[in-house]
Amino acid sequence: MEEMQEMDEMTTAELNQYLELIATLIEAKATNVKDAAQIVRDRKILA
Repeated sequence: MEEMQEMDEMTTAELNQYLELIATLIEAKATNVKDAAQIVRDRKILA
């Protein structure tokens, strides 16, 4: 069971990489704040 919990956790490096991906998408695609917010919502990880 402990191994399963570890798979659900994200390391700091993985989190930083994921946030950078979202930032890159926002820079490339968002034309306003509403677009940026939608990009973030679309990339949300469901727990």
